Amino acid sequence: MHSVFIIDDHDIVRLGLEALLLHCPQVLLVGWADSLQAGLAQIRRLRPVLVISDMGLGDSTGLDTVRALVQAQESRGLLVVTMQDEMLYGEQTLALGANGYLMKGSVQANLVPAVLTILQGGTWASPTLNAKLVDRHLRRNTAGRQRAGDVLSSLSARELQVLELLRTGKTTKEIATALQLSVRTVDIHRANMKKKLKLRSGAELIAYASRRA
Repeated sequence: MHSVFIIDDHDIVRLGLEALLLHCPQVLLVGWADSLQAGLAQIRRLRPVLVISDMGLGDSTGLDTVRALVQAQESRGLLVVTMQDEMLYGEQTLALGANGYLMKGSVQANLVPAVLTILQGGTWASPTLNAKLVDRHLRRNTAGRQRAGDVLSSLSARELQVLELLRTGKTTKEIATALQLSVRTVDIHRANMKKKLKLRSGAELIAYASRRA
């Protein structure tokens, strides 16, 4: 069984979490605390596999609570169960190292699935938060591709040919032969590409070309 520790400063919430975990034979509740500092002391002593905690406690609130718990848990699990709006805090909480974010309003249906997901090495987020995270990821990837495309669009057709041949591992002399150019002309193209791509050396240019493979 997996050891679980609960931190919440409302007895009715804590008791509700405990009751729900009774239906999860994979876990063993090893303790609880009603404040961050008391919880941290117990976590360091008990080293539970998973901590379930609110982020708004009497002696700590918000992301400061998450940071302290992530540090105390090291590489072990942390599930934040809170009333705080997931659209405001969910992404930041997961980015800080928590393994799940669960709104208290959905605890009855989702606590056990969230716990099991985290114990199996996954991350728990609601469908709404997941959609936001996926959308953010896609936007970042698209922006990155657009930036790369904008940079490459500054290269001439001949420079793109030289870059492609660099990607295949050809030397300046071999590129000159392949394109029927002088070695000096290829060197000029390489210098222009370094300037346009903001690269400092021929080695960086070759590395850039290789990454386009």
